Amino acid sequence: MRKHFAVLGLGRFGKCLALSLAKLGNTVLALDIDEKLVQDISDYVSVARVVDCTDIEALREVGVANSDVAIVAMGTNIEASVLAAMALKDLGIPIVVAKAMNETHGKILEKIGVSRVVYPEREMAEKLARVLTSTNVMDIIDLSPDYTILEERANAQMVGKTLAHLFEPDKRSGVIVVAIKRNDHIIVGPPGSEKIREGDVLVIVGETEEVKKLIQE
Repeated sequence: MRKHFAVLGLGRFGKCLALSLAKLGNTVLALDIDEKLVQDISDYVSVARVVDCTDIEALREVGVANSDVAIVAMGTNIEASVLAAMALKDLGIPIVVAKAMNETHGKILEKIGVSRVVYPEREMAEKLARVLTSTNVMDIIDLSPDYTILEERANAQMVGKTLAHLFEPDKRSGVIVVAIKRNDHIIVGPPGSEKIREGDVLVIVGETEEVKKLIQE
């Protein structure tokens, strides 16, 4: 379902986020006080405006109050970030997400009631570390604090074994293989009798802690 997003702050993180949301077919309102940053993204999002993101009336005038989700991507100026988040809360935005530069910044944002605080650099570093730790892990996506999607290339020990054998319920109660990427096609919802072949990529969804165990093995 198409959603309405507002992205406040068009630095590297904000620009990347706005472009990604737009590519997914969402309505994106991109805002920044820097005219050049706004011009650079204007052709790729629904609406781009030069706005002081700490000014609640200015935000109201450009239609931010109509957003389903608003993201404060202004990380370098903590005061501006906090003021923008407060303005969004006062406008009644259902979900307010804010970028934090450090733990103190994050705690302040939590205190004023933002829905989620993100630490882009730290989270990307943690994801990269997990991927690099395992030679078989191709990608890992955190759906939420509790659930993760893992793409893992089958290792030599897996080849020839069935999914039922590799993912016995008593051993892997928190994970499930939802698809197998094999050559140029994808097997969705593979049965337990499916045997793993060399070159297969397993798409696994599971509880984050259980997925971490898989990576560490």
